[in-house]
Amino acid sequence: MTKLRFKIVGLATLLCAGAAQAQGSGDGKAGLDGPHLGLHHTAMTVSDIDATIAFYSKAVPYKAVRRFKVNGSVFPAALLSRPYKQVEIAIIAMPTGFIQLMDFAPGKAGVANPRPVIGPGYTHICFQSASKDPAIFRFMAAGLSIISRFDAKDGVDLGGYGVRYSYGRDPDGIMIENESLDAPKRREAAWITHIANVVHDRDKMLEFYTRLLGRKAHRTTEQENNSKLDAVGGLYNSKIKGGWFTVGNMDIEVWEFARPKTPLRSGRQKLDEIGYNSFGLEVTDLKAEKRRLKAQKIPLVGGTVSLGGWRVQYGVDPEGNLFSVQENLSSNQSLSVMGLPKNS
Repeated sequence: MTKLRFKIVGLATLLCAGAAQAQGSGDGKAGLDGPHLGLHHTAMTVSDIDATIAFYSKAVPYKAVRRFKVNGSVFPAALLSRPYKQVEIAIIAMPTGFIQLMDFAPGKAGVANPRPVIGPGYTHICFQSASKDPAIFRFMAAGLSIISRFDAKDGVDLGGYGVRYSYGRDPDGIMIENESLDAPKRREAAWITHIANVVHDRDKMLEFYTRLLGRKAHRTTEQENNSKLDAVGGLYNSKIKGGWFTVGNMDIEVWEFARPKTPLRSGRQKLDEIGYNSFGLEVTDLKAEKRRLKAQKIPLVGGTVSLGGWRVQYGVDPEGNLFSVQENLSSNQSLSVMGLPKNS
């Protein structure tokens, strides 16, 4: 493991003898060995793109670099709860990757959808920031609803190693994590390090992600009776199992709550449900990647979708969560993971 991989991320350190291990370093390095160039984006379905941008931009570097509309019929019907005439999409560029905002009913009010901390499904993305100017303070000033029980002013100190953790919800009820770092390795105001998938069966999902990503988890953990960890999620007497996969520029974090138990999703995730709806992996050859996924017996959903200069294929994991793989056909190189800024 190189020196640059020794970072502190996500509930990821979870008490590893007081020493931080690499869990989504925030280096923003794409193109590591494997079938994917990197984790291109986290997709969020929101009630109002303008309101979402206005909220997040008060706390972190959050600016739409591409915004467009598509006919709702471009998406496979199996991915939606009902038909839509038009869908608005905005691409938000962050230092280590992108966020894809999706509004399936532009101009119409939506309803907040606060998913439980224990899942199931994609529950949060993690923003890191320097403790000299913690993003969590800016989020709180903007009106973030706090979930965590802080034991320090900028979050929960899990182990005295220079990181505090906090969870909160935006106006749509969508959860985020902030890690406040005493020794950050980046200079920006904030950056994303991972997306978290809270699952019913961790071991089954680790096996799935190994096939999907073409690499094994670089760390697993099991924890219980940890009052500080409970405080981060606003829980009591929890028992968890975790695992982490690096996809170059960011990590995928997998959690199972054994107590209280993460329920098994009923049916498949829908793209139009408020909250995180999927993540997107970037590839250079989508046809080849689809052949590889089929060989790995990974289910694909519907046909290929064209979105803003990208060819996109959706797939589904064993618990009904969606992901996508996508190839850049004509979009600007700055909107690819290969165009991400180097670690500043």
